Amino acid sequence: MKRVIDNCWGFHGRVASREQIQVQISFPTHRDWVDLFMGWWEYGFRSWRRRAPQDGILTFLCELGPPEYAMTDARGYELSDRWVEANMMKDMVRNLWQRVAGETHEIAAGHHARVGLALGESRS
Repeated sequence: MKRVIDNCWGFHGRVASREQIQVQISFPTHRDWVDLFMGWWEYGFRSWRRRAPQDGILTFLCELGPPEYAMTDARGYELSDRWVEANMMKDMVRNLWQRVAGETHEIAAGHHARVGLALGESRS
């Protein structure tokens, strides 16, 4: 994954498992998947900061899709409120970004990177 992440210039925020395109991030049973993706995003934010120009903006889109992506019950209803989870993800990612951005990273020219995070939300 690091090889792929090291070439990313933006991120789409969703959490998947080996069996499901998207899982409910609020379910305790999915905590391991959330932690895995948060770890990838943390690595990705650090990698991007090393490569980004001083005035760079990293885009992270909270992309929790409609029932075709989310798990549903027998009647086709989503098992969680995806809008609530998108906002939950936004807060988790913003906190992660602030933690990573608070650390000192030197870029090739010897300057501290002055970069920002643009959080987007998609609602189906």
